[in-house]
Amino acid sequence: MRRFGLTDPGEIVDALSEPPFPSRAALEKKLRSLDLRLPRNVSARLLSEALLASVSEDSPATLKWREKFGDAPKLAAIKSGATQAGLYHRTIFAALQGIFNGLLANGRIEQEINTGIHRVDIMFDNFADKGFFAEVRNSPQLSSNYVPIECKNYTADLESPEYDQLSGRLNDDVGRVGLLVFRKIKNRTKALAHQQAKWKKREMIIMLDDADILRLHKARYDGRPGDVDVVFFEKVREIQLNSTK
Repeated sequence: MRRFGLTDPGEIVDALSEPPFPSRAALEKKLRSLDLRLPRNVSARLLSEALLASVSEDSPATLKWREKFGDAPKLAAIKSGATQAGLYHRTIFAALQGIFNGLLANGRIEQEINTGIHRVDIMFDNFADKGFFAEVRNSPQLSSNYVPIECKNYTADLESPEYDQLSGRLNDDVGRVGLLVFRKIKNRTKALAHQQAKWKKREMIIMLDDADILRLHKARYDGRPGDVDVVFFEKVREIQLNSTK
């Protein structure tokens, strides 16, 4: 605080002495309550961001991301099955908004398509200017202008109808890349065969289970957004290798 010409209030020193540190909003509220005489060009918000950055190795952008999107989704607390399907859907939507922040935009739940005949669980606009999503948007074969996502809170492995449902959402206008988000899978060989069958039609269906969602969230939480691209490129490589054309 001395860089701003201020003394260090004991309460602030104690709060920032060791992790876990308070959130940016909590620290800003505490600073406001102390009625500090801040310089005209220094707000409580700016000061709180600077203080947190000074005690953390994380960038200000990472700290802002954490403030906005929070801790990892509590997927383990959600039971598989129809009863908590709505909660699972909303939880995944919130998690994906954080994971795709700065990559995809305008996330919507229950997006109508095909003049209202069909609904997609989640849809994002693809405005990415680099990385995986930029590549699939710019690909003449995939033209991923939007990213449709179906969420399945099933207890059993997904079967043909689930893959066909998402396949039916893909077209030249939407694009030919979609995500299937689900809890877990036992027969990965069979799932990969479904994905490869769709790839023969030049439809890229990428699957994300609970572990993938948590891995992606951790990448963003730790300030490694590039690792999101790594995960998706890994999954595409798995589909494409050894896939007959």
